[in-house]
Amino acid sequence: MTFKAQEVKAIIRLTLPILATQLAQIGMGTIDTIMSGYVSTRDLAGVAIGTAIWMPIWMLLAGILVALSPMTAQMNAARQRDAMPRLLAAAIYLGLVAGALAGIVVAAIAYSLPSIIEDTATAIIARDYLYFIALGMPPSGIYLAYRFYAEAVNHAVFPMRIMLVALLMNIPLNYIFVYGALGMPEMGGPGCGVGSLLVILFLMVANAWDTRQRRITKEFPLWEHVRHPNMEYVKDLFRIGMPIGIAIFFEVSLFTVIALLITDLGPTVVAGHQVALNISSLTFMIPLSAGMALTVRVGHHLGSKDIIAARTTAWLGVKLNFGLALFNATIIVLGASYIAGLYSPDPLVVAVASSLMIYAAIFQISDAAQIAAAGALRGYRDTVAVMIITFVAYWLIGLTSGYWLAYGESTQLGAKGFWMGLVIGLSCAAIALCWRLYLISQRPEVISTEEKALNN
Repeated sequence: MTFKAQEVKAIIRLTLPILATQLAQIGMGTIDTIMSGYVSTRDLAGVAIGTAIWMPIWMLLAGILVALSPMTAQMNAARQRDAMPRLLAAAIYLGLVAGALAGIVVAAIAYSLPSIIEDTATAIIARDYLYFIALGMPPSGIYLAYRFYAEAVNHAVFPMRIMLVALLMNIPLNYIFVYGALGMPEMGGPGCGVGSLLVILFLMVANAWDTRQRRITKEFPLWEHVRHPNMEYVKDLFRIGMPIGIAIFFEVSLFTVIALLITDLGPTVVAGHQVALNISSLTFMIPLSAGMALTVRVGHHLGSKDIIAARTTAWLGVKLNFGLALFNATIIVLGASYIAGLYSPDPLVVAVASSLMIYAAIFQISDAAQIAAAGALRGYRDTVAVMIITFVAYWLIGLTSGYWLAYGESTQLGAKGFWMGLVIGLSCAAIALCWRLYLISQRPEVISTEEKALNN
C-alpha cells in the first residue's frame, strides 16, 4: 500500500470516531430542544435563547483546548512519552481556569436577560437554564482536555463510546428534571440545564477514568501536576489555542448574527433559514471532523521530523474534504425539497428552505476546503494567521457583502443575500488558507521550530 493510501486510511480511521462524538454532542442539543418544546412554547424559546448564548462560548473554550491535539501528537511521534502526562496536566489546569471564566461570563449574561428580553417569563426560563450550564463550564474544560489528549494518541474511539453513552443518558435525565419524575419537581426548560450539567460531569469522570486506565500510568501523580502545572506548557497551549478558539467563535457567532438580522423578513423566512442552517450544520460535521483528524496527523509527522509526509498529508486532507463536500452538495441539491419537508409541513417554509439549501450546497465546497486547510495549519501551530483570515473573510467580507445583497437598494435579495455573502466569505477564506498552507508547508525550517517548542 502506498504512503498516500495509508495516510488516507489513517485520516478516515481517526475522522469516524471524532465525527460520531461531534454528532452525539449535536444530538444532545436536539434532545433539549425537542423535550423543552413539549412543555411549552416559552420553554422552547427559553432553551433556544440559552443555547444561542452558551454555544459560542463553549466553542471558544473547546478551540483553546484543541491546541492539545497537535502538541500531544508531536510529542508522541517524537517519543517524548514522559512529557506527555505533564502536558495533559497543564491542559487540565488551563481547561479548569478557562472553564471557570467561561462559566462566569455565561452566568453574568444569564443574570442580565430579564432586563433585556421583553417577555419576562421566557427570560427567566433562559436565565435559569443558563445558570446550570454555567456550572458545567469548568468540568467541560477538564473533559475537553481528556478528549483531545485521547484523540491525539489515536484513541478517539474511547471518547466516542463515552459520548454515545452520555447521549443515551441525556434522555432519562432530561425527563426526570424537565417533566418531574422520581420525586423531582417539574422544572420545564431549566431542567434541560440540570440534565446537561449531570451529563457533563459524567463525561469528565468517565474520560478521566478511561485516561488513567489506558493512557497514563497509575503511578503518575496527575493531579499534583494539575495543582502545580508546567507553566511553559500552559503558555504554549494558550498561545496556540486562543487564536483557534477566537476563529471558531467568529464562525459560530456569525451565524447567530445573521439569524438576528433576518428577523425583520418574517417568521416564514426565519423558519426556512433555520431549516437550511440546521442541515448545513449537520453536514458540516463531516469536514470539521476530518479537519480535526488532519491536525493530529500533520502534528504526528512534524513530531517525526518528516516535513514531506506532513506536507503530503495536509494536501491529501484538503482533497479528501473537497471530495466529501462534493458528495454532500450533491445530496443536498437532489434532495432539497424532501429534506426540508422533514422539518416542516408548511409548504411556504419548505419552499424558502429549499431555495436557500442550494446556496448551502455551494458553500459546502468552500467550507470543506477552508476547514481542512485550517486543520492542517493548526498541525503546524500556525493559528494566528487562521484567526486573522477567518475574521476578515467571515465578518469583513462575508457579513458585509451579505448585508448589502440582502438589504441594499439595488439588490434587496433578503435571506438569499446573506447566504450569497456566506459563499463569498467562505470562498475567500478557502483561497487564503490554502495559500497560507502552501507557504507554511514549503518552509524547511519548520522542523527546527517545532523541535525547539517541544523541548521547552
